[in-house]
Amino acid sequence: MQHLIFDNNSGKSITLTCEETTLITETNTAGKVKTASKSFADHKEAVTQFLKKEWELLKKGAVMKAPTAALGHPLLHIYLGKGYTGCLSFAATPHGVYVYRPGDEQRDELVRITADGNIAEVLILPGLLAWEICYDAQRNMMLLDLDHYIYQYDFSAFTQLTHGLDKPASFASIGGDTWAYATHPAYYINSKKFPLDVEFVNGSIPFCAKLSPDGKLLALHHKVGEIQVISTEDDSVVNTLRGDFKIAEQLLWTRDSSQIIVHELYGGIRFFEMVTGDEVSEEGLMIPEAYSKDVGDCCLNEENSLLVCVQRTRGYVFDFVKKEFLYEFPLQHCVKRAQVRFMDDKTVGVRTDYGCFSIYRVK
Repeated sequence: MQHLIFDNNSGKSITLTCEETTLITETNTAGKVKTASKSFADHKEAVTQFLKKEWELLKKGAVMKAPTAALGHPLLHIYLGKGYTGCLSFAATPHGVYVYRPGDEQRDELVRITADGNIAEVLILPGLLAWEICYDAQRNMMLLDLDHYIYQYDFSAFTQLTHGLDKPASFASIGGDTWAYATHPAYYINSKKFPLDVEFVNGSIPFCAKLSPDGKLLALHHKVGEIQVISTEDDSVVNTLRGDFKIAEQLLWTRDSSQIIVHELYGGIRFFEMVTGDEVSEEGLMIPEAYSKDVGDCCLNEENSLLVCVQRTRGYVFDFVKKEFLYEFPLQHCVKRAQVRFMDDKTVGVRTDYGCFSIYRVK
C-alpha cells in the first residue's frame, strides 16, 4: 500500500509505503529527499500505523492523492474536521464537490472541493445541519435540507423555500425537471403544496421520499411499513407498497423506475417491484459472511451496473445487473458511520464521521 500526500502549505510531498511489516516515510522538500522506516510486529499493526501517520498529516492540511489507485482504494483523502453532528451530506457538481461541515453553535458550512482535491471555497450556510444536498444539472442549482427547512442555492445566493416547521420531518429530492421537498406539515412537488401527516413511532418519525430518475413518480414513506407512489403529473396515488420494514431511512429507484430499494432504519435493504407492489428476494445483493445484514448507507450508479453498500467501516460492491457480490474494501479514517454516493459510474465519494472526505475507485 502506498499513498502520496501533498502539503501545499510547506511545499512538501510525503510518500507513505507499507511493505509487509514495515512503514516507510519518504519526505521530499524542494528536491531533497529524506527516508525513514520502522518495522512492526505484524502487517496489521503496520497498516494501523500507516493510517495513523497519514491522518496526522491530513489534519495539518495535507491532501492524499492517488490518481492510479486500484479497485477499492482511495483516490483522494481530505480532512474537514470540526466535529460530528450526524450529518454527512455532500453533492458532486461541475463546480466541485460541495461537502457539509459543522461550524460553531451558530453557523455551519459548505466546503467546495475542486477536482485536484483542494478546498476552493467555504460557504456559510443560512441554517444548521445539512441533512440532504441535491444538485440539479438542468437548472445548475442545488436543493438543500437545512435542519428540516428547504433552501435552493444558485451558486450566488441561498433562497428559503419552506417555513413553519411543526414536526422534524423533511426531505429534498430532484428527478428529471421535477423538484420535491417537504417541511412538515406540508410537502411540495414543483412548488405545489400538499398536506402531510406524520407520527412518532418509538421516538422516530417514519418519513423519507425520493423522486424517480425521470421525475414522474414520487415514492413517499410516512407510515410504518408503507410507501405511497405518487404521480407528479396529476398528483394521484398510482401504487402503495407494503411490507414489514417498519421505518425506511432511505429510498432508491432503479433507472427504469421498475423497482424501489428500501433501506430500513437499523436494518438491511429490501426490493419492491413497481408493477406488482410485491417484495422480491435478492440474496445476491446481501452483505456476505457478515455478523449482520444491516446497512448503514447505499447507492446505485447512474447506469445501474453497481450497487455499493456500507456497513460500519467497510464498503461492499455488487454487480447490480447480475445480482452478485464483487468485493469489499475498508473505509479509511472512519469510526462507524459514513455516507456514500457515486461521483460518476466508476468512483464513489465517502464522507465519514471522523471528519474525512474521500473518493474511492470502485470500477
